[in-house]
Amino acid sequence: MSMDPRVGRVEAEGGAGMRMKGTREDQSSATSRDLLVIGPGVLGRLFASKWKEENASARLVGETATNLNHEELKEVGCFDGIRTREDATTDEGKFPFVLFSAPPSGSENYLEEVERAASKWDGTGCFLFTGSAAVYDLEHGECTEVSKIKEMGSSERTDRLLNCENAVLGKGGSVARLVGLYHSKRGAHMYFLKIQNVPRWGDSVINLIHYEDAADLCYSIMTGERKGEVFLGCDSNPISFQKMMDATLMSGEYTGHFKFTGEEQEFAGKLASNNQTREALGWKPKFESFESFMSAGARDKFSGLSEER
Repeated sequence: MSMDPRVGRVEAEGGAGMRMKGTREDQSSATSRDLLVIGPGVLGRLFASKWKEENASARLVGETATNLNHEELKEVGCFDGIRTREDATTDEGKFPFVLFSAPPSGSENYLEEVERAASKWDGTGCFLFTGSAAVYDLEHGECTEVSKIKEMGSSERTDRLLNCENAVLGKGGSVARLVGLYHSKRGAHMYFLKIQNVPRWGDSVINLIHYEDAADLCYSIMTGERKGEVFLGCDSNPISFQKMMDATLMSGEYTGHFKFTGEEQEFAGKLASNNQTREALGWKPKFESFESFMSAGARDKFSGLSEER
């Protein structure tokens, strides 16, 4: 199996293909805990809230593509400043900690936005890009941090993600490749209940991580001031679509019905596990699996909400 040369410390030219440990600052190189969150959606807000709880004196700024949700962001209460992408072009200030959690759908030129985010990092602390496990080139079997990644040209989506990863790692930033995100009111389970007739094979496997756990993972990476490393965010408990939906309805917290109409596939899908990430960061998920989350009543920070957020 070929390994991803991006995992671990990024070497200068001539070092491609080598795997070395990334750097970790035993003593903080940052002069403050100020934080810039670009793309403060569900994940970005959870992260920012935790950051503010632990760093009350830090200045937190949230940056969005438009001002449509600025009032909602103000209600979150953890941001000291909220600005649009356009506002940021006239602000030359830099931050020791930068989280880029904006989705590709929000930008005409995703790579340009990532590079601009990198320019807002002062090189201390940590710059973290939340990417996707979709870059792994596997149709079935175990998928880990060092599994083979897709070749450039495989698809527009993965090309975009890999180009962004290269830009981030080249600047000394780190990458968190995340699998499917969910919480009690959002995720594949909610979408399947909404559309009812699901054009997928029920035995296909999905890899998941709860939003709260993804935020905690990012927090561990950022506070560890990890530089030039790639991490994998998952709960290491892949589940079939059928079992996911069975667990959802058996929780007693959801009503509805669904039917999988897709044809049987040759492969069920890749099985993500992240032992290296857990060992490197001393991290593990609070919600160890989707089934355990549902069997415990699907209780999380979003349980009281009446609609998907």
